[in-house]
Amino acid sequence: MAIRIAAKGGPLRAYRLPGLVEVPGAVRGKLPPVRRVVGLDPETDLLFAVTQKREVVALDVAGGRLDTVATAVEQAALGPDGTLYAVDDKRRVVTVARRVRLAWPQPLVGVPRELFGADQRLVAVLAQDPPKMIAAAPDQPPATRTLPPGGDLAATRWGDLVAVATDSGVLLMDPIDRREPAFVPLEDHPRAVVFSPSGHRIYVARRTGPGLAVVDRYERREIDGVALPTPAATIRMDPAGRWLLARPSVGDSAWVVDLPTRTLVGAVATSWSVELPAIGPDGSLLVRQRNDLVAYRPDSLTEIGRVASGGGDLWTLTTWRPRGGYRPTLVAEAQAATPAVDSVGPEGPLYVQVSTSQNESWSSGLAQQLSRAGLAAKVLPPQTPDDGYRVVLGPYSTRAQAEEIGRKLGRPFWIYQPGQ
Repeated sequence: MAIRIAAKGGPLRAYRLPGLVEVPGAVRGKLPPVRRVVGLDPETDLLFAVTQKREVVALDVAGGRLDTVATAVEQAALGPDGTLYAVDDKRRVVTVARRVRLAWPQPLVGVPRELFGADQRLVAVLAQDPPKMIAAAPDQPPATRTLPPGGDLAATRWGDLVAVATDSGVLLMDPIDRREPAFVPLEDHPRAVVFSPSGHRIYVARRTGPGLAVVDRYERREIDGVALPTPAATIRMDPAGRWLLARPSVGDSAWVVDLPTRTLVGAVATSWSVELPAIGPDGSLLVRQRNDLVAYRPDSLTEIGRVASGGGDLWTLTTWRPRGGYRPTLVAEAQAATPAVDSVGPEGPLYVQVSTSQNESWSSGLAQQLSRAGLAAKVLPPQTPDDGYRVVLGPYSTRAQAEEIGRKLGRPFWIYQPGQ
């Protein structure tokens, strides 16, 4: 689903992917003028946004109720479990988890310039000299690490590892100090970094050389590359791990890279913003072109949908569905038609991963919850000391089978292949 938020405020509108066909009445409620969208938690129907007055508001897109969560907000982020983290100009933290608002008893030690939602904690980069990274939770003392000055920074989806671009390579740091930092030297100066959805690989844009470097977080070395015509200024990952979008250092366009084959499919003309271009949960590519929002097939760059005059508004792409739109039996039926396999195909084994955590009991609880909903879920134990407990469906012999199951889940997922 693609949800349209009017930048000047007003009612929300929903469009079905990939054709961008409007679904009247699918979402309810109105928003005031919005600065940016933080995200939507599919489990609670809550969409979080930062208004022009620097307030974080929560809109129930199913019921239409609007609540103010925090004011004078400096940074806000949505964690992988749907928890909202908001920090105000007095360094105070407010979270919303499963519709429960909590004001933390202690403020942070500094105002964050970047904020990441992690596994039951926040990870923040403080605007200090030298910059510092902290990992904090409401009931634990914060862990603080000093960062090298400058350089792009990225975190894994669950916040268990941070990659920092330096002049001569990539520094890998554990936010809660469970292990020593590791440095991966690279020949060219790194410019931008992004993790794969599983957190196994880091894609690095070079400052002067064309193409991307691919770093393995466990082997801690450069293992591969992606050829591009020129250096990339920005890189953005598909939530399922199939596609990568890169912004050329010159011009307004997006390169589309097929990650399984490491090949450049082509380029699409588009401007870049915080939320677009992006790959939707169904696998379609959405971009702004002049005043329109346009959807493409990323494998052929064929246009498949367009919202006229939609380019001036804000958009969020989500697995959320209107009430009654998600039934676990849809996934169960798909699993029956595409059963898990014991043998390994040419692409497999591949799993549909819905979460990873260092907390074994939390992962086991989620797997049991999915099993009670009729889904064949299980927990894969860590393969290395840095790995987590993965909640997965499968295995499946092909990526197409795994992606078909994932798209019916109605929640974030990515494709996991052991050893990749």
